Amino acid sequence: MEQSKADVPPTKEQSAYEKLKKEEEDKVKVEADYSSGGESDNETEIIQLDVPKSYIKYKLKPKVIGDNKITFYDAEDVEFYNRVLPEPLLIVWLLSKDSKLLYTSKRFFESGWKNNIQVYIRETHKFDLVVSQEGLSRIYYDGKVVEKLPDCVIPRLGANVDYFSLAVVRQLEKAGVMMLNPISSLLVSKDKMETLQQLATASLPIPKTMIARFPIEENVTNQHFSYPLILKKSSGSQGKGVMLINSQEHLSDMGDMLDQSKPMIIQEFISKSSGKDLRVFVVGGKVIGGMMRIAKKGFKANFHQGGYVRPVKLSAAVEWLAIECARLVGLEIAGVDILIDHDSYKICEINSSPGFQGFELATGIDVPQQIMEFVKLRSGVWKKTSTLNQQKNVVLVPVSAEHVELGKSQSLPQDK
Repeated sequence: MEQSKADVPPTKEQSAYEKLKKEEEDKVKVEADYSSGGESDNETEIIQLDVPKSYIKYKLKPKVIGDNKITFYDAEDVEFYNRVLPEPLLIVWLLSKDSKLLYTSKRFFESGWKNNIQVYIRETHKFDLVVSQEGLSRIYYDGKVVEKLPDCVIPRLGANVDYFSLAVVRQLEKAGVMMLNPISSLLVSKDKMETLQQLATASLPIPKTMIARFPIEENVTNQHFSYPLILKKSSGSQGKGVMLINSQEHLSDMGDMLDQSKPMIIQEFISKSSGKDLRVFVVGGKVIGGMMRIAKKGFKANFHQGGYVRPVKLSAAVEWLAIECARLVGLEIAGVDILIDHDSYKICEINSSPGFQGFELATGIDVPQQIMEFVKLRSGVWKKTSTLNQQKNVVLVPVSAEHVELGKSQSLPQDK
């Protein structure tokens, strides 16, 4: 006689996880900041939020973000982010260059916890790597042998990723760990010139760009560019190391002042897009949404320096551009920055470790949840996860940019 589903005893994983979730059902009401968008700076209101009673001791500063009500506990006590799930479905390492717990790291941990995925934040400088004739002999972390590798690693290393951090990513990838993003894509995306060379081979629309050779060859520059133009580091992010050059004399003066050992590029200035650009978020070959970034002042549309964000409804052409950019560079997770040039677009750069504080504020799209769902799909455990959560007929429907209507601007707070 066939055994019914009701007669099947729960697995060990189900028992441990469901026991934890049962404990978290004991909730208390606390005040939380709610940000839904608006024209004024940091427009928020105070709402009541149900929080697991066991969380209170971690000194929460809870926030609810966007119309989709993303909950962010934002604990001051770091022990909240050192908690360990009893029987996690998957283990994910978030690779970082330092131990700072910023918005993105906290959100990844909280999203993982909700999905029964254990997220550990791992600092690259605490690794020791050993290779020998026997192969990838040993990986140490904080002086101890790593006995069990994670199911997935998400490098959050930024454009200024160093040699040692890349070596850590490479060894973990060669050891067979799923890497989001892979080492090959990090090597391309960390170099703005190499990224644009890759896009140029596919004839994608990019600003005219050339490597700045010192001393700067003014005749060649004047032949291809008009002023003002952009001079910026070939690696970097958050709008740092980007200068607007207004004349040939200005360019010569900057060439004399700059560290000539640091690669720089010269790029055409897209005046129509001055102070604003589009950020399109791609996860697993799909666009999950887009926003417009608008500077409070100046020509840099980057909100680590202050500014506004607003959701946008993306055209099919812009979505295709973003997906194609990520594909050509090899990124599974990408932030594609697109400039608006009259009635067309120019791809500015591609970020392999895109921040998403402003994106979530603008769109209400839960970025870590989208990434966790992709990790589960890549790991082949989506059905298993659905069973754990006692869901039936679960179908993953990725958020499309078509569902994001043009909305009001929202001021982006400084990351901490």
